[in-house]
Amino acid sequence: MFPRLGIYNKLQILCGLMNNLNKMKSIYLTLLGLLFVAGQVMASPKDEKPVPFTGGVVYSLPETGIRVTVEAEQVKFVHGPYYQYAEKYLGIPNAPSADRESWKITNVRLSTYGEPDPTEIHTASGPFASALSLTEDGVLIGINSDVKSGKDSVASSVYTPDVEVPAEPWPDRSMHSFLNKVDTIRPEMFTSKTLQQKALETAHDITKIRKREFKSLAFGYDKALPDGEAYNTMVAQLDKLEKEYVGLFIGKSYKAKHTYVFNVVPDAKNGKSAIVFRFSTSKGVVPTTDLSGKPVMLEIDRNIGLEKSNGQIAGQQTATPGTSNSGLFYRIPGNAGVRLLDGTHILLESHLTLGQFGKVVPIPEGLLNGSYAIRLHPATGAIQRIKKIMEKNKEEQ
Repeated sequence: MFPRLGIYNKLQILCGLMNNLNKMKSIYLTLLGLLFVAGQVMASPKDEKPVPFTGGVVYSLPETGIRVTVEAEQVKFVHGPYYQYAEKYLGIPNAPSADRESWKITNVRLSTYGEPDPTEIHTASGPFASALSLTEDGVLIGINSDVKSGKDSVASSVYTPDVEVPAEPWPDRSMHSFLNKVDTIRPEMFTSKTLQQKALETAHDITKIRKREFKSLAFGYDKALPDGEAYNTMVAQLDKLEKEYVGLFIGKSYKAKHTYVFNVVPDAKNGKSAIVFRFSTSKGVVPTTDLSGKPVMLEIDRNIGLEKSNGQIAGQQTATPGTSNSGLFYRIPGNAGVRLLDGTHILLESHLTLGQFGKVVPIPEGLLNGSYAIRLHPATGAIQRIKKIMEKNKEEQ
């Protein structure tokens, strides 16, 4: 077989071949084992039912918060340089003589939202623990239902930049030169005009503008400008110029609007009123710790009669593990009259449904047999809808 090799070399070659055969045999046996396991998996019956879920799911019921949205307007006023001549030349008395800043509340809105109640955290057990619908923060909103957690837009305070007043609020103070030509022997001699002279010239310019605008309206200049746009542009420019010149006497204002959002969660035990923010007519919305602002209060008047009625209907049932085999509960919410007060002035008054002012009771076991889809309100925890599941849909689930 190996004519040119010695006996020792022949033995080495034969041993190497035997080792390679043993390795190939091991690989072959391993592959056979894997194919056998895969065949067992593929041979599993398709209709084998999964093992029922028997664990528990932790969830919370919501407590209702009140969202206060406040819109405020900031106004920075710059007094006119000719304010002392406003009455003399334009007949406008009491023209402001100093700059000032003012704020006022222009709009207020109330709305409700839900967040997890740390005092109402429960564990659902049994088959229905796998059929719960929760919000992203763990609030129960559905049982055996296809309800989805809607993503509300984030409510945020919009801190608009402070009103910016130009370094020179009055870039155009007159159509005329601010210098008087003096009649002297030396040529081109000029002196500065006094403030009163400038004010008088500006008053004359205002009168001319008003006359020109009157003529354009009274004598039908719009007919000479058939397209209409040129006429409207001319009138708008005259109005703008007049307003700018009158502002030299009575001043001008710069405005900005700001939006603030405050969240308040009423206490179920003793929450009756709370300071939402403070408001100053010179600073606007300020923190509750800034005593320069007047407190804006949220006053809550609970409907005690409704709470007693809810308690009588619910009986002695309470939200404890011993009162529900499934560990599933819902709220019978209460309501309250809510007023937002700026001192003694009522800014807004409304009636709101608040979950934590009601009662927590077990969901009836008769609704948990798989035949019903239950939807809960995400802000109050109340049962919002109960729907009978058709047999076809039930089989699909």
